Amino acid sequence: MKFAFVLAAIACCACFALAAMTIPPPSVSEAHFIDLSAKFRKFHSDPINVALHFLTTPLGILAVLSVVNKVASGSTLTTVAMVVYCASLIDKLPPQLIAMTSLFVAGLTVASQYTMHLGWLAHAGLFCVGYFGQDLSHFCTGEQTFQSSYQQDSDFWSLLAEHTYYLLPLVFESAMPDHMDRASYYHTAGWMSETAYRVYHLLPLVAVLAANFVSKDGAMTFPWQFQRSRLLTCKLTAPEDVANLEKIRAWTIAKKPSTATSSHWWHTAPSPETPAERVMPADVREAFDRVATCKTIQDMFDARFDKGWRLDVLNGMNEIYVSSPTTVKATSDEVFYTKHIDGPYYFVPFASCFRMIVGMDKNEEIATIFPMVPKEVAAQKGDVLAFDFHREVHYIKKQEGVVNKDFRVVLKVHYCIYPRWALPFGKLMGWLSTNYNKAFRALFLATIAPDSFVSRVMAWNVVFWTKVVYLIEIYFGYSNIAYLATFAALGYAVDYRVFLIATSYVHYLRYINTYYHREGVAYGDFKRDALLYKSLAVGQLVLLYAHAVTKGFTDFSPAVLDPVGLGMVAGGYLLSMYCTSQLGVDGTYFGIELGMVQKQKHYVQRFPYGVIPHPMILSQCVALLGFHKNEAFRQAMPFLVPAHVALYLVHMLQEHFDIHANRKAKTA
Repeated sequence: MKFAFVLAAIACCACFALAAMTIPPPSVSEAHFIDLSAKFRKFHSDPINVALHFLTTPLGILAVLSVVNKVASGSTLTTVAMVVYCASLIDKLPPQLIAMTSLFVAGLTVASQYTMHLGWLAHAGLFCVGYFGQDLSHFCTGEQTFQSSYQQDSDFWSLLAEHTYYLLPLVFESAMPDHMDRASYYHTAGWMSETAYRVYHLLPLVAVLAANFVSKDGAMTFPWQFQRSRLLTCKLTAPEDVANLEKIRAWTIAKKPSTATSSHWWHTAPSPETPAERVMPADVREAFDRVATCKTIQDMFDARFDKGWRLDVLNGMNEIYVSSPTTVKATSDEVFYTKHIDGPYYFVPFASCFRMIVGMDKNEEIATIFPMVPKEVAAQKGDVLAFDFHREVHYIKKQEGVVNKDFRVVLKVHYCIYPRWALPFGKLMGWLSTNYNKAFRALFLATIAPDSFVSRVMAWNVVFWTKVVYLIEIYFGYSNIAYLATFAALGYAVDYRVFLIATSYVHYLRYINTYYHREGVAYGDFKRDALLYKSLAVGQLVLLYAHAVTKGFTDFSPAVLDPVGLGMVAGGYLLSMYCTSQLGVDGTYFGIELGMVQKQKHYVQRFPYGVIPHPMILSQCVALLGFHKNEAFRQAMPFLVPAHVALYLVHMLQEHFDIHANRKAKTA
């Protein structure tokens, strides 16, 4: 299936390239669209009506795509149809509208792959909101529908078909300011032909579908997606597994581990200079291998990842580890008690290196803590904890008032896991991880018991940079840094609006996805990302508003300001902050729904709760519309706020009807 997708993608790219060379200059077709859009705008001049169309039109299209997927038991048909649809617009729309339309079409195509699992009643509701919602919007704003202008014509059906075909780009075009110079549509890059420039504007379609491909089976995650915890757990109870653990532990204790520092025995000698007594003998190594490859472990990974993924054991990293029973300050052992990420290769795509901790005794004193999950586990005999070596923040902590009667001994087993189609990336991740681990291991051993100024400085550096690395992950996230850097570069090279679109709506999609899936969420990651991207979105709104009312920070007149709009902004955000103070941060970010806050869903009943429905969302919609009310801002950024409000309202409907994946299971 993956190979077929790759072939299809290559075929699409070839078609795009062929189209760039063969499509005639788009003059007549585009002129027809401009004429049609002028007629359409006469019935869509009210900004509220236009803004509501950004909600109703996509919902209607989504409902149709979703139903087709449900009937066809797959999304291949709709994906191909939408690619063909976008390609057919190349000679019919201005380039900027090609880009906007292809981006929305791709997003709706991907969304329909998930909504196809909704029931028929939910699909009917989506379609009714989308289709009849447009009529309701016209009725509430006092504008006639465009369809009413040709309702009695003899060629009604052909006009309706044309209207439907162009509906999404017509909605985009209707949001353009009336005075905008349509000649700006025809700007082309100097190094390519006009037709090639139009094909180039289909890149949003290709980018979204490609991102969906690499993320659908978990090979890569993007900030708008639901992100499950990457902490995996199970317990080894099979007699043969228990016997192997007992054999390994008995051998380890017989080796008399240190009572001053942690102790280590390697599966495979990391270097020719490694003393033989630090390497497991053959019988212990065989018992280790049987544990590493047992069925329970394989089932644990299969439950989290697709069964078509490869799971390679990285013996060059594997070891028996005995925790230090005494203080570890000013030594490299302190790293284990400091929040840290084990490895630096976050940016290798499509593959992950997992470290697995296997408990081997009655340990109660030392717990492993995963603050971004959050989860705390004191691994005992047979307990298994597996986590991403390069991505998961963790540390160990001694429980106050609890003392182990014996050494805490664990196995550290390492795997590289990746889809079979990503074999080169998997092998690269395995090689990089193993060699990094060997290099860091040498540094760690050199500073485990510092006895000189140089070794003490090295030990300090190990701990210091460990803290820097984890702080960046906790407050920003390396995946977010990579995402933002990529789109910042694209925004600089192509158009700032690329960065604007890529960062303005991420938090809404993350809300919707997380609220829907909710099981096994990485809650710390979710809160961090939601706050980060919401802050970016609001910050850009403020800057763009200031830029618009000051004519690019060159001139300012108080007359440009809209006092009512500013009041809406201030009042909306103040009410939203008051709501947050009542719910708390965890309550605001689905803490109850995700099981992180042990309270009833509607536990707050003070104003505005119990008075205003969904006050958090509606107050922010009011603030957003306050920005949009300013004419200078609206002319500069006609699409920005309507898309914000549309996504907020989609999520409000999701919350109101409590739409989530396990709803049926709970009500059955």
